[in-house]
Amino acid sequence: METPATPAPRISSGGFGRLSFGFLAVSVVSGAALVPFWSSSHALDSLERLEGGIPWGFFLRALHAFSSFGLLVATAGHIVQSLAATSERQLRPAVWWRSVLLLPLAIMALLGGFVLRGDAEAGAALSIWQRIVDSIPVVGTLLARLLLGTTAGDLGAVALHHAGTFTLLLWLLTSEHGERLLPDARSTVLAGLVSVALAGAVPFALGAPPGTPPPRVLLGPWYLLGLQGALVDLPVAAGWAGPLLLVLLLGAIRHAGERHRRVLLVLLAAWAAGYAAFTVRLLVISRS
Repeated sequence: METPATPAPRISSGGFGRLSFGFLAVSVVSGAALVPFWSSSHALDSLERLEGGIPWGFFLRALHAFSSFGLLVATAGHIVQSLAATSERQLRPAVWWRSVLLLPLAIMALLGGFVLRGDAEAGAALSIWQRIVDSIPVVGTLLARLLLGTTAGDLGAVALHHAGTFTLLLWLLTSEHGERLLPDARSTVLAGLVSVALAGAVPFALGAPPGTPPPRVLLGPWYLLGLQGALVDLPVAAGWAGPLLLVLLLGAIRHAGERHRRVLLVLLAAWAAGYAAFTVRLLVISRS
């Protein structure tokens, strides 16, 4: 009599992994609710009308923002959790590399959302983003047109990738990594409660209108302060080379032996320490 085949063990996505999927679901639903009120040609005006003229419009916008922040934090926490548990080898190499891409995709999606505010700080951030992408050898100019559009001040391309390309990729890669198409109810409810609490307790104001002179030191978005600090002294190419190095180090861990894995972890810790140092330096400069 044949022994029944033992089913393959289900890969655990970890607490942060499941929570990140929940935050993604809250972000997608709240973002979809914002779409009818936002205009690419009058970005700031449309958001001001949303916050000032529509009941609970300010809360809906804050809910979308804080659930998106939660997605980024939970994704970063899940990567740390996976490295600490040495669970990256449970995934096939191609799946691990695609999972690593979740972090830069989340940052790109959040950066797009910051730019879509249409205020003075968003315009300054868009200009920096443009210069960074343009500095990529060979494909920089083409990539800038693809991501940011060809007409100055037109946020249509940014909106398309924020609400479409990046969101779809995040959902597909997250569902592949977690081996489920939809997040579980517990994680979604928890992510929703956290987002609702933050949206109700923390004001999420808009900035000054376009044309207002930007501050001497741009302190936004908060998750890219280290990158902005690095660009104070380093060439503009550091804006894409630094994140690329992080992705390569994380991806290479899946293929490394125990000795090389320790070396890669030390390099990752050094990258994180350098990013923190550049963040602190930028904050010090802003106060001087």
